Amino acid sequence: MRLILYAMGQIFERYKDRLNWNNIEAVCDKKIEENKFTYGEYEVPAILPNILFDFEYDFVVVFSNKYFEEIKQELVGEYSVSKDKIISWREIIEEERNVLSDFLVFCRKNFRERRYRKYLDVGMAYLHKKYLTKAELQLGEQIILDGILSEDAELNINLYDKVYESCKEIRDFYDVAILWKIPQRWEDILEVVSKHTKCIVFWMRRDVELNLKKRLEQFGNVKCISTSDGDFWIVDTERKCLPNDVSIYVVTHRKYNVNKDVPYIPLCVGNYQEEGYLTEQTGENIAYLNKRINECTALYWIWKNTNSKYVGLNHYRRYFYNNEIVSMDNYLDIEHMNEIFKEYDIILPQTRPYDNMTMLEQIRESMNPELCEKGYSIIRRKIERNQPYYVDAFDSVMNGHVIFNCNIFVTKREILNQYCEWLFSFLIEAAEEIDVEGYDSYSQRVIGFFAERMWTVWLRKNRLRIKELPYVTIR
Repeated sequence: MRLILYAMGQIFERYKDRLNWNNIEAVCDKKIEENKFTYGEYEVPAILPNILFDFEYDFVVVFSNKYFEEIKQELVGEYSVSKDKIISWREIIEEERNVLSDFLVFCRKNFRERRYRKYLDVGMAYLHKKYLTKAELQLGEQIILDGILSEDAELNINLYDKVYESCKEIRDFYDVAILWKIPQRWEDILEVVSKHTKCIVFWMRRDVELNLKKRLEQFGNVKCISTSDGDFWIVDTERKCLPNDVSIYVVTHRKYNVNKDVPYIPLCVGNYQEEGYLTEQTGENIAYLNKRINECTALYWIWKNTNSKYVGLNHYRRYFYNNEIVSMDNYLDIEHMNEIFKEYDIILPQTRPYDNMTMLEQIRESMNPELCEKGYSIIRRKIERNQPYYVDAFDSVMNGHVIFNCNIFVTKREILNQYCEWLFSFLIEAAEEIDVEGYDSYSQRVIGFFAERMWTVWLRKNRLRIKELPYVTIR
């Protein structure tokens, strides 16, 4: 196994003597100054991330907890490293792992929101070491926890509701089957369990088997979610009826390895173009206003030139997560969208409060204050003339302390149409009228900064069922 070690900080220093240096192809860090790294009798190249593409490797091992996801985002986006080749240092320093705690935190974040109640513990080898009752697991109220015995099992009747001697005894149906490790005869066990559960979850080192996903796909849809705590695998054994008409456009104004997995579609704005990506320069567009209203020119293009039943806008570094698990492997997917749109009309970012200043003060603080006042005056006047019913909502948002940030969303086509009809009835006029000559390029985007607050304004007057999701906040 060929490894490149990334981030030469405190964690690396703490564990470098426990590494198998025969497997190390290079060490990598943005602050490396020397071109060689020596450890005892071993000498390996010391490289900057922009030359990673010159090396052959199986994995890039990130030696950071706090910044693991940020580093992963950067390696994928800026340096085109495959996300499947980025792992945490905990994957190769196995004895440092507390698999039980990490795994249960993952389960809580991933399954409580789905209201899963029936759990099957395959093997019963770990929970009894730390928990005496089901309530201590914090998986929700009134859960059912059954188990399948193994050689490592220890029976606790206060923890389990029912215990099976083997998989063949299972007759009930469960929401989740938990496998703590690869069992003996694991295909046989998975085949039985897959017939009685909605999904199977387990923790596994990425280097155990590189073709693991192909083996698992016979049992259902497979996803590996990589975090600083390790890799967690989910096998969805239910074949869901998914919406097949979903498009989330990923807006980019610069070269970046954006998400292209279904349903994400790259869309270039401004003067930037990339082969194979869509561009707002085609069709009906207002691309000439991009430097003034930011991603709203992409929104206009999406409105006028596409027709997907479900539609969204993300930024090249801004995506929704399915839940509180912060991992780029956990970006919002069609399965979760399908469940969300059974109850909700629109997906928006979790609201962000600005306790110490109003929205207007926050905009003014971030740019040239004189141009801010000009922009505020113009856009309020345009709303007052073209959408007078919304003036009080605009004033309330500008004088308030909370918004839906970033102009990112996913919603139904009819809602997008209604919003865009409203927004562009005044936004284009405001952007064309304001004189930004002589101001810095950032401040020239003043109308775009006000436009970012407009979902919040519009939703003050339109009753929708809103689902707030966490999103990437890395800059």
